[in-house]
Amino acid sequence: MSQTLITLIVAYGYPVIFLGGIFEGESVILIGGLAAHEGYLSLPLIYIYAVLGAIVGDTSWFFLGRWKGEALLLRWPIFQKFTDRPVKAIHKHPRILAFAMRFMYGFRHIVPFSLGFSSIPTRTFLVLNLLGALVWAGAVMGAGYLLGGVLEDAFGNIKRMEFAVISTIVLVIAVSRGVGGLIGKLMKEKIEK
Repeated sequence: MSQTLITLIVAYGYPVIFLGGIFEGESVILIGGLAAHEGYLSLPLIYIYAVLGAIVGDTSWFFLGRWKGEALLLRWPIFQKFTDRPVKAIHKHPRILAFAMRFMYGFRHIVPFSLGFSSIPTRTFLVLNLLGALVWAGAVMGAGYLLGGVLEDAFGNIKRMEFAVISTIVLVIAVSRGVGGLIGKLMKEKIEK
């Protein structure tokens, strides 16, 4: 079973990394870094696929906002409540948000969509989005790679362990971090109200 799982990860690892880059995929990229540490995937290829996925995802949302944003908000006014805060922040700091949106967990689709119907020039968005994707992919992938080193130091040669067990540990850490951040954010919003 473990050999089959490893074969599947090696065979489909890069498309999964690409999809993780498109969506909110820290856990996928983190596990990719761990897989690279263990020699199952190539670290440079993980980086390339993660950056490409991030660029494709953010750019798609940006152009959807640019070309159809106003019409979509008119057709489905409920989405207006999701874009109000990002739009206000975008008017103050559009360049910062275009760069940092990859690090804004939970807003990664709303912010580029909102940037699309802002006044930020397309070229500026594309350059800042590329820079943000490069930094984000390197940071998350690097954390996974370093986590592999920490686990190896703690448990010895982890190649003998099932890769699925290691992936599960990393996934649990990533999910608990995300849930903790979400709870903290919700509590902060309730306190501010």
